[in-house]
Amino acid sequence: MGGANKRKTDKQAVREQIIRAADKAFTEKGIRPVRMDDIAAALSISKRTLYELFQDKETLLLEVMKHHRNEMKHYMEQVASGADNVLEVLLKFYEHTLQGLQTTNRAFFEDMKMYPLVRAYIEEARKENAAAAIEFYRKGVAQGIFRPEVNYDIAQAMVCEQMDRLLQSEACRSYSLPEVYETVIFMHMRGISTRRGLEIMERFSNSQ
Repeated sequence: MGGANKRKTDKQAVREQIIRAADKAFTEKGIRPVRMDDIAAALSISKRTLYELFQDKETLLLEVMKHHRNEMKHYMEQVASGADNVLEVLLKFYEHTLQGLQTTNRAFFEDMKMYPLVRAYIEEARKENAAAAIEFYRKGVAQGIFRPEVNYDIAQAMVCEQMDRLLQSEACRSYSLPEVYETVIFMHMRGISTRRGLEIMERFSNSQ
């Protein structure tokens, strides 16, 4: 029994190593150039071991995206437990996302369209994230941080649509991903914030 548990633990450890290695490779180089063989070689494991755990690149990419989402969820829970208001939580979320984009190749997002299972997962996650964001906005309105006259369903949809279009835009290829993201979020947050919200944003900016 103990031997079986150890094998299961070892297998899980290898699986997590593969996901982390694939995450790094995909985000830095884009998805298309990275072969399953490259990941196996980087970890000094056999291709057989890799394919026993992940049947193909799309399956591995899907697990990478789930890993990203779980990490962000845990990070947000930690931030929310010590925050005084919802704007602090959102600003930390945007800051964390911005840091991740510093080492992300634009091709990572462009290559996603080649993988239908991953696209479907991202779309479902986006719907859930949008619902959570709307709840944050409503709490922010109650806290006097966000403007009550704004339709936040439209505002949230606008941010997602802007980012999607800008990622594909030739006009934005001369700018880095962090610069595009930061500009969109900065304009969005200032547009929905009350004077109190703007003061919180200013303090947050000055503390960085």
